Amino acid sequence: MNDPTGSERDIPKLFFSEWLQVYIPDTNIEATYPLPQEQINCFIDFVYPPNLLFFAKACLETTARLLNSSIIPEVAQLRPDKKKYPTLEKQIRKWVKLMELIHVNRAEKKLRVLKYAQSNKCSMSFLWVKHPHWPDWPTSWPDRLIKGTADGEKWQRWANNRRNLNIKLIKS
Repeated sequence: MNDPTGSERDIPKLFFSEWLQVYIPDTNIEATYPLPQEQINCFIDFVYPPNLLFFAKACLETTARLLNSSIIPEVAQLRPDKKKYPTLEKQIRKWVKLMELIHVNRAEKKLRVLKYAQSNKCSMSFLWVKHPHWPDWPTSWPDRLIKGTADGEKWQRWANNRRNLNIKLIKS
C-alpha cells in the first residue's frame, strides 16, 4: 500500500515544529527526534548543562546503539572494527564521532548545527541558519489526522492495514 505522506520517515516533521536530526554525512542514514510542543520551552540554551545538549547526547547515543546492532549493508560497512574497539562503549563513541546533529525549527525556517561530524562532543551554537527556500510548513495538524475528512479516512485505512503486515525474520 502506498504511503500517504510520501515518506514514512518524514512523519515527525509533519507533526512537530522542532526536532533534532542525527545523520551520517554522505549516507542515507538519519534519525529524527521530535521535541514535543509542551517541552520546547524546557529545552533552554543557557542553563548549565544545557537541557538541549543533554537531549542531543541521548539522541546520538540512542542512534549509535541502533546502528551498532543493524544488519543493513550501508550501516554494516561503517561499523567499528570489534578488534580495534572491543567494548560497546568504545564502539558507541566511534559511531557518535561519525555523526552530525542539527536542531531544526520548522516554524521559523531555521536550523543550527549542534555537533559536527568527526568532533567528539556537542556544543551549543547560538548561530541559526535561515532557510528561505524551505516550503511553507503547515502550522496546524494535517487534514489526514482530523476524523471525518477524506484524507483522515484514507490515513486511517492505511494505518489499519499496516497492522496486518506479515513480517518474518530471515537469517542471512
